[in-house]
Amino acid sequence: MDMDGSAFKENDFVWAKMAGYSHWPAIVMKPDPHAPPKTGKDMQWIYFLGTHNYGWIEDKNIKPYEEFKSQYKKKNTESAMKEMDEIIENIANDPEYQIPFAQYISKKASPKKSRKSGGSVQNEKKRSLPLKEKNTPVPRKKSRSYEVEDNQDAQDSPQVTEHISKIVSGQQKSILLNTVNLGTSQKFFGFLVGSIQSEGMIKNLIKAGHRLYVWSRSPTLCEKLQEFADKQQTFFKICSTPRQVIRNANITFSCLTDPEQARTVINQLGIANASDDLLKGKGYVEMTSIDPETSKDFHELISSKDGQYMEAMIQGNKQEAENGEIIILAAASESLFVDCQSCFKAMGKASFLLEKIGAASQIHLIFQMMRGIFLASLVEGFLMADRCSIKLDSFNNFFKMTHMSSDYLQTKSESIILKQFHVTEEPVEQLQRDIAQCLEMSNKFRQPMPLASNANEFFKQARRLNMDNQDSSCVYRARY
Repeated sequence: MDMDGSAFKENDFVWAKMAGYSHWPAIVMKPDPHAPPKTGKDMQWIYFLGTHNYGWIEDKNIKPYEEFKSQYKKKNTESAMKEMDEIIENIANDPEYQIPFAQYISKKASPKKSRKSGGSVQNEKKRSLPLKEKNTPVPRKKSRSYEVEDNQDAQDSPQVTEHISKIVSGQQKSILLNTVNLGTSQKFFGFLVGSIQSEGMIKNLIKAGHRLYVWSRSPTLCEKLQEFADKQQTFFKICSTPRQVIRNANITFSCLTDPEQARTVINQLGIANASDDLLKGKGYVEMTSIDPETSKDFHELISSKDGQYMEAMIQGNKQEAENGEIIILAAASESLFVDCQSCFKAMGKASFLLEKIGAASQIHLIFQMMRGIFLASLVEGFLMADRCSIKLDSFNNFFKMTHMSSDYLQTKSESIILKQFHVTEEPVEQLQRDIAQCLEMSNKFRQPMPLASNANEFFKQARRLNMDNQDSSCVYRARY
């Protein structure tokens, strides 16, 4: 494999990573004539084994198969790895072995074909011969149920389709959308910037080619985003006020620091004036972490102005936002949700639609409350280990090998070990505020939450010590 210039060549065996998924056994292919256009430079047309899907993947998310085999091996990749290893073995035994490929299916269905491999296992990393087509049909797998609760494959492997899950009278039903072949929307989108996730989300929108109007109180951030957009050669305009953003955009995303700022922006739009038509025919997507009642108030106000409102709560920290791996929980009309799909695809790994306004806020606050409890438990464990004179490095290594460990808690435990509380992925102020909102919600339903109440005290103590803008793991320093 020539790592200079074009890093990967047609027919290379690789590990490829689609946004939101782990690296997956795959083969670099010649782009199909009906393939969607690239969304950026330095991308390869990839065929995923096991799932038999295709997609454009950036070179930085592609690794040589044999070299990274032990690193990326996981339980959910075993089936695809077995298929890859069988292909390699069959080619070693018979250089004329025909690899069965499922043909790429565009919007117009076409028959499946197989292609013929060239080269040998010894040349597996750089096979110069093209994969020849052969008319051997590929057996179809049995059809699956696409109910969300049963679709484990959708969580574990790159899929051609993603689900919109909609809550109707307490029941889930699935709406199947093809989002892999979904092109970038030609609408103009606005973005009101404030939260720690905003920068990463906007950069992903820019990389996907979305046309943006942006407002932020930070001139430095505006300059940085403008420079990034100029390099990507995409349409990007900085606006002086939120009202200017909404006037120019078809749909505006509001992703601010807290509910108070979200309310302030809404009030400053001037839409309380009966004759004001700023929001007429516009979409307004509230991504700020707000409580259900505030969301319902926004919905009522915007709907009264002939606009469309959607709450779209973000689950994910700064790093996940930068990687396009956040999860979006939305509640709104289905039409606005569909209009935002190309943006949601660029920003996150999954998006879900809940019919009732306020439901997404409720789930989001419950998740945030659970994060706080998990983190408080982790911190108390590390504090106790330290009090017992146990080396925290060793304790952390043991912890990472247990089933209690998760990506979230591993990140926090590393921050504690390295004392990198200034590297903020999730501000302690934001998490404590969300826990407090969840406790307020519990009062309405008279639901006791003693663990959440105690966890809230952890974070209040950190805030009392002026740690608002540090990472939530800083509660380790705010020990009693």
